[in-house]
Amino acid sequence: MKNPRITKKELGLLKGSIRRTFARSELRERVIEASIMQGYSDPKRKRVKYWIKCTICGNPEAKSNIQLDHVHPVIPIDSSFEEMSIDDVVNRQWCEEENLKPVCKPCHEIKTKAENKERRRIKKLKGA
Repeated sequence: MKNPRITKKELGLLKGSIRRTFARSELRERVIEASIMQGYSDPKRKRVKYWIKCTICGNPEAKSNIQLDHVHPVIPIDSSFEEMSIDDVVNRQWCEEENLKPVCKPCHEIKTKAENKERRRIKKLKGA
C-alpha cells in the first residue's frame, strides 16, 4: 500500500480497523461456535457457560478468553503491511475456516512473538 498521502499513523489506524471489524465478523463467530466443547464445566468457574479447547496447548479456556489464530498469518512472514494492498489484507483476514484455529491468549502471544521475531530476522537479511 504505497500511497504517499497516507501517513504511518493512518496505516496503523487502517490495520486496527480491519482487525476490529474481523473481531465482530460472522466468520469469526462461526469458527468460535463450532469449537465449543460440549458437556464441559469447571467447578471452580461455575459462571463460565461455554468452553473451548486451545488447539496449541489443549487446555480448556472460557469462550470469552479465546482468540482466533490465522495458521497462515494475515501479514506473511516475509512481507509487511505496508507492502500489501487493502484487498490482500482483507482477503487474508477473511480466509477459509480451516486457516482459523481457536487458541488461548498465552499460546497466541507466544506464536505471534515467534512470527514477529522471524519477520525481523528476514527484514534484517533483506536489508543486508
